[in-house]
Amino acid sequence: MPRLIDLTRPLSSTTPPWPGDVGVSLIHHARISDGYSCNVGQLTLSLHNGTHADAPFHYSDHGATIDQIPLETYLGPVWVIEASGRPALTTDLFANLDFTRAPRVLIRTGAWSNPTRFPTAWPVLAPGVAAHLGAAGVKLIGLDAPSVDELTSKDLANHHALHRADIVIIENLDLSAAPLGCHELIAAPLRLVGGDGSPLRAVLRVAN
Repeated sequence: MPRLIDLTRPLSSTTPPWPGDVGVSLIHHARISDGYSCNVGQLTLSLHNGTHADAPFHYSDHGATIDQIPLETYLGPVWVIEASGRPALTTDLFANLDFTRAPRVLIRTGAWSNPTRFPTAWPVLAPGVAAHLGAAGVKLIGLDAPSVDELTSKDLANHHALHRADIVIIENLDLSAAPLGCHELIAAPLRLVGGDGSPLRAVLRVAN
């Protein structure tokens, strides 16, 4: 029987947002204990809190919104690879991967080890890597860091390079328990009409 590994960071009021962005708030405006027939919660958050997908509309007014991206992009064979300790994510990291077998890749950097503190630095794709991956047939890249660009980036060069390569982005994964190798990714975003991104429940299905 295959086993499921949750790659999703928990969402709560202690989940640190991108600096300056909205945090997570879950309140119940109806409670059984107050005489209501059921508990009803209200969730407020940024579409980029915790584990989430970026839509091209996030960084381009002319990009697709999250509801316009084919669902199958986020489902299917995926490579999980190790990049901890690397200052940058270079093309050699992907040299031995057969992307005809699995056109998705998740990169474990280990850069976000404390879930209560937002990191200030993490490795990002070196120039030319996005085009290299696109030419190899990759259609999804995910990592355990808050962004494919640096914290201080203003031009979001890797976001745009991945867009030109037709590669969608997942950020803020928890890959600490993910085994390396080729597995199956299940990471459907919400069908948010006009959304610039979406929280998602990312799961790795591993064959035993």
